Amino acid sequence: MSFTPNYLSQRDPRWANELLGFDTTVTIGTDGCTLTCLTMLVNGYGFSETPSTLNRKLKDMGSGVGFLGSLIVWPGLTQAFPKIVFRNIIICRDQPAPISDINNSLDAGQPLVIEIDESPASGLQNHWVVLYARQGNDYLMLDPWPEPPDHAPVTLSTRYGFNRPASEFITAVAWYDAGGSPVPGPAPAPTPAPAPDPAPGTGLYVRVQAAVTAGLTLRSAASTSATAVALEAPGTLLHCNEPDAVALAKIGILDQWLQVSDPAGLNGYVAAWYVEKVPGTSSVPVPTPAPAPTPPAPTPPEPTPTTPAALTVLVMQSIGTVGLRLREQPDTNANTLAILAAGQALTVLEPAEQAIPKIGQVNQWLNVNDGGGHSGYVAAWYVESASAPAPVPAPQSPPATSTLTVLVSSQASAGLRLRDQPNANAVILKILMPGTPLIVLEPAGTAQAKIGVNNQWLNVQEPGGTVGYVAAWYVA
Repeated sequence: MSFTPNYLSQRDPRWANELLGFDTTVTIGTDGCTLTCLTMLVNGYGFSETPSTLNRKLKDMGSGVGFLGSLIVWPGLTQAFPKIVFRNIIICRDQPAPISDINNSLDAGQPLVIEIDESPASGLQNHWVVLYARQGNDYLMLDPWPEPPDHAPVTLSTRYGFNRPASEFITAVAWYDAGGSPVPGPAPAPTPAPAPDPAPGTGLYVRVQAAVTAGLTLRSAASTSATAVALEAPGTLLHCNEPDAVALAKIGILDQWLQVSDPAGLNGYVAAWYVEKVPGTSSVPVPTPAPAPTPPAPTPPEPTPTTPAALTVLVMQSIGTVGLRLREQPDTNANTLAILAAGQALTVLEPAEQAIPKIGQVNQWLNVNDGGGHSGYVAAWYVESASAPAPVPAPQSPPATSTLTVLVSSQASAGLRLRDQPNANAVILKILMPGTPLIVLEPAGTAQAKIGVNNQWLNVQEPGGTVGYVAAWYVA
């Protein structure tokens, strides 16, 4: 099936303000580049979709099938369009992109959906585009960002290269195959039969723990930042694709990952600390050493069991009015369940001896309940222990309003992201165009030292009243 280039913009006003997937904070206009790329992909094969109609179709398939929060679940497109088959995704953020594979696919007439680092600034400024042909040493692309959309061929390196080789700024590649002719409208996704418990001797299986009520993410690599492939429900059986002895040593261990296959045949990695072994399925018996004989000893009386008091933590006051996100999974890309106010008390749902060392530590997460019916994960570096009563601050005069104003630099030609945290992976609140004035919400002396400096962030308010953080190296 031949591919016909077509142009759409995620920022088209007809759908720009529509919420993306199951997220309640981001829209197609701010974060819908992947969705818009997939729309251009299916339309290139003869379908007639918009980002809005594809957004609804993927949502209608259910959470974890088409979307995981606002994240695309790549095989979901195949369920909506059976003639377009998901083949593979390679994440190459920490290694050169597979240029020869990219070239071979394009030479065979197969378009690719790729992630790029759109800016040479520090950190990943990720964006997705469609490559559909080679042009010399460059690539013709369909870019979902411009509004109005492009109407003439555009090359990848001309717009996003900044004198970097493509192998350096292409950070992920997704392959889809298309065959036959377009089918009018999506076919309903088949309902898989429930998988029976495997028989002994069929290999090692693990089961998603029942306590993981929000489901366990199957990822393309062994990292919480890796792309979501599917969402596995509690109780789902997963086949281990690595040696039994290696896998058995990881099950239930924090920060270990298992390479598995799910009942639908999808391959990927799951967090080993959220699964349990299915008895009788290991094809390699693990010998248990016989205990050495010991003389009988008197049995001491068992102590009366006591239930330890649940650990409570507080959302730090420094979080300000932005609030702290309670997420489905310990990952800054996971779906947001609730916004927690500064000072809010949270009940920790994991053992105190495991939780206490995490409090205040960057890149650590706590499993908590907010007292309002939501259980999930919060960034441990934004909470503090509530074991001692928090001091009541003495009344003071409100601080003087900062008079410092900065402008979005012209270097941010594609727009500057206003994020909810000072982090390149944080949720995007708005896209600010060059020249937009921003009121700085931190002391002028502190802010002045950051302006134009890589890896520094400014707490600002944009003209519409939204408060967040911007990369200080893109303001003047």
